[in-house]
Amino acid sequence: MWFIAIAVAFFFILDPFRLFQQSNVPRMRVDRQVEREMIEFLTVSPPAADYVVESLQGRDLVLIGETGFIKEQLEFLAELIPVLDTAGIRHLGFQYANRDDQELIDRLLTAPDFDESLANRILFEHMVVMGYEEHRDVFRAAWNVNRGKGDGEQPFRIIGISRTPDYRVIRTEEDADDPEVLRQAFARGIPDEAMAESIMQQIVEPGHRGVAYMRLEHAYTGFAQEQYRGRMEDRGFPGQKRAGNILADRLGARVMSIIMHTPLQDSRSRFGFGYPLGGLLERVKSELPEGHRPGFTVRESPYAEAPITSDMITEGREGDLPFEQYADGYLLISRIADYRAVTPIPGFITADNLERARTDFPGPDPGEVSVGEMNEFISGMAGSMAQIIERFD
Repeated sequence: MWFIAIAVAFFFILDPFRLFQQSNVPRMRVDRQVEREMIEFLTVSPPAADYVVESLQGRDLVLIGETGFIKEQLEFLAELIPVLDTAGIRHLGFQYANRDDQELIDRLLTAPDFDESLANRILFEHMVVMGYEEHRDVFRAAWNVNRGKGDGEQPFRIIGISRTPDYRVIRTEEDADDPEVLRQAFARGIPDEAMAESIMQQIVEPGHRGVAYMRLEHAYTGFAQEQYRGRMEDRGFPGQKRAGNILADRLGARVMSIIMHTPLQDSRSRFGFGYPLGGLLERVKSELPEGHRPGFTVRESPYAEAPITSDMITEGREGDLPFEQYADGYLLISRIADYRAVTPIPGFITADNLERARTDFPGPDPGEVSVGEMNEFISGMAGSMAQIIERFD
């Protein structure tokens, strides 16, 4: 039963308030000439990290959207930090840390030695089951940059942008549909509104340029998820938008979304996930020079008008969703089949934090589970992502 709970909660955490409901992976054919044009376009496109820095020229903010459970995406973020710092960009908004823990984050990143236990605490405070080495290594990358700086040099900062809902009040799956329960869970702010406000107050309004790293559904700027708006309205929260949409309304062209290549939920797939463009990008990635991980502006690419093939992303929308509306920029750092799942932190749940992990568990009440079972749960979520990745070829 516990392994069944892992599978259920994995999808709950991917979609914590059941804003999505869950054959083969849907694919799409394209003219070979267009495919060759895309290969040529990507061959001369800049490396992904350089593209992110270039995208900040004339802008205040870049939003990077990802999945949360893919090793290579977080490793890319860790590699991006010294590139940003060298370019004079020293503010990174991070969904996997809370705004209320900013003092802890600043202390961690400027300490003489890297304190893994403090990094674990920051991750635990955000979500009690998100204990993965790659998330912790993002903090380590910023700490490494800062330890090489002299007195008086501006440190690189990671800004906690989340305000985690009060999961203590969500004890059953039905609770996630109950407006009164959700009002209690969101007492300190609806997640997207809270993220947008944190980014504005901590990065944009003080006059900094920055990057914000968040789950892809929060990062959309030109694309509005109609099902999110509708289902939030059904739950008593009318007029809701994703964080990226809120920021785009405020900042216009001064903000852009860059989405990382990732599997998307798709009900037509036997295992619930499919390709963003029906496998088109998998084929062209295989034809690129070895090691080339391009970043590119979607509207300038030969695939700009290609439709997003995920039926979950486009639910509630009339007509196709063009790639150029789904994302302003795109990072093709890997084929989906070549991704790996994140690595659980051994002993993330301990006897000291077990009771808190039980009460703040982000899903139905786990009951009187043990330390071992909670750590097994964290490993099981990574395993669920690994199984998803294995289904792509």
